[in-house]
Amino acid sequence: MLSDRKKKILCAVVDGYIDKATPVSSKDIQQEYLTECSSATIRNELSALESMGYLIQPHVSAGRIPSEKAFRFYVNELAYDYNLTVAEVEQIERHFSRKISTLEDVMTAVTRIISDITNYTAVVVKEDMSDTITAIKLLDLSNGKMLVVIVTDSRVLKDGMLDIPDDFNGQMVMQAERWLNKLFVGKHVSEFINFNYPYALVNDEFSQFNALFKKIIDVLKKQSLFGGMDVETYGESKILQHSEYYDARSAQKFLTEIEDKEKIAEMFTYDGGENGSVTIKIGANDSAPDGCSVVSTRVSLGENISGSIGVIGPMRMNYKKVLSVLDKISEIVIDLIGKENK
Repeated sequence: MLSDRKKKILCAVVDGYIDKATPVSSKDIQQEYLTECSSATIRNELSALESMGYLIQPHVSAGRIPSEKAFRFYVNELAYDYNLTVAEVEQIERHFSRKISTLEDVMTAVTRIISDITNYTAVVVKEDMSDTITAIKLLDLSNGKMLVVIVTDSRVLKDGMLDIPDDFNGQMVMQAERWLNKLFVGKHVSEFINFNYPYALVNDEFSQFNALFKKIIDVLKKQSLFGGMDVETYGESKILQHSEYYDARSAQKFLTEIEDKEKIAEMFTYDGGENGSVTIKIGANDSAPDGCSVVSTRVSLGENISGSIGVIGPMRMNYKKVLSVLDKISEIVIDLIGKENK
């Protein structure tokens, strides 16, 4: 548990590093963030935070930079206190004042303005979930594996492979299949894409299936997403403007990863979030590209069409500004879609 002073100092290091991309010293913190503390006190706290894994000192005589752990703490504690400038708000509104007649136009407009305002790579993912589920099949492959087959009125999804629990027999697989069909057949895919695991719906008779249901619904979400998905990106080359990517190897690695549209779609959608929810992924351990962060928010793009908008950028990202931009643009998108559906 960090003391209030350690929290303030840690956030000051992160803010300073985001702003200047250079190690932050005790003098910097004392002058710009915590004038009430002495440099000696701040140095002691910086040493403690370093020993706790929050900070890194690149060189003996250098200041500190945040670790991945520090960025995660920072976003969890983040106060949404960034106000867009009048010029930024006008730029956003001016961009959307142009004629926008289709959902594709909306996606294009969103990626361009997000990237222009934030200076990161912008991503918009559209998920058309208008399919109606007609059947769910669980096929025992007799090798400890089970194949999940989802049949809708327009396609068949059969790539969901699961391990069968050791205590499961053929009769239990049939019971689980009947229960899944009772839950989902006749519903649009959109009704379960953000579905919470149905523990409340499982009575004592079916409580043995809880773990299996969780796995199966994960598969339903993931496999259904990719069937009706469209991904648009913009501003990929802007990564070159950030110091972390000045060397060719890092830049090439990022640009190669951003080309994998299916992987990008998964980063931005496979989180179970409801419309309006915000997701921040930091580093490879959090399903973001190595050394990067992914910030996204879920939006409704029309009846049975969900989506996510957001950015991919260096871990040293201006999270406050990004979140403010996404919040403002989400409002505009919801308004535009609402007018289209009237």
